[in-house]
Amino acid sequence: MEWVSQGYVFYHGEAYPSMDKKCIIIGAGINITPARLALINSDVNDGDFIALVGISSDALKALVEFAKQVYQDLNIEVKPITVNTQVSLVDAVSTLRGMVEANAPCDVVIGIAGDRWVTTILSFLAMTLATVGGFIDVSVNRVFIMPGDKDEPVDWPIIPRLVDLSLVEYRVLKLICSGYSLAKEIVKGYASRFNEPIPLQAIERTLAKLRSKGLIDSKPVGKALVYEETQLGRLVACS
Repeated sequence: MEWVSQGYVFYHGEAYPSMDKKCIIIGAGINITPARLALINSDVNDGDFIALVGISSDALKALVEFAKQVYQDLNIEVKPITVNTQVSLVDAVSTLRGMVEANAPCDVVIGIAGDRWVTTILSFLAMTLATVGGFIDVSVNRVFIMPGDKDEPVDWPIIPRLVDLSLVEYRVLKLICSGYSLAKEIVKGYASRFNEPIPLQAIERTLAKLRSKGLIDSKPVGKALVYEETQLGRLVACS
């Protein structure tokens, strides 16, 4: 159940900031009928961004034509994304996350109607965006599955986060993704990029938290510790 009050969308008890633009991501299989139904159930409006994700370029091409025909009176962008089955899950999700970030601010609606691989990718995308959405002007307001050609959509009752993050932790993780590998480098990079000074001790505490959450690893190089993101860290923050 979803309703709007005082600038927030309330979805299954969770409050999200309400935004004018939606980023709609639809998973599609070779049979595009469930994806077409998922798109129709996504409440497309003028100005929305639509990404169609699948492993068959022919199926996506047909789905693009369907979307353009149905929404010909709306000013929308429709982008087909053919998933390379040889690409890792982390890389696939990170690419889609980056695409959503590029279209922020927006409310995200994810309709899952593809094969198992596409379903897995979009499921992890939903959880990743729920994790970092507050830092990138994105709200994941709805995730649903389209189980068949004639069925009704089945909404996720909750959208779980992969891990709990503070803003400082997210920023430090982004810096590590960008190549800052030493604590002293991160202090300088933080002040430069975010225009906000932060003491070395605070950075070291944050690094310890990120390591305990499985987002970064560290290894000694001489007398210093060098930090790098883990697979989970890449999924959450790295481009």
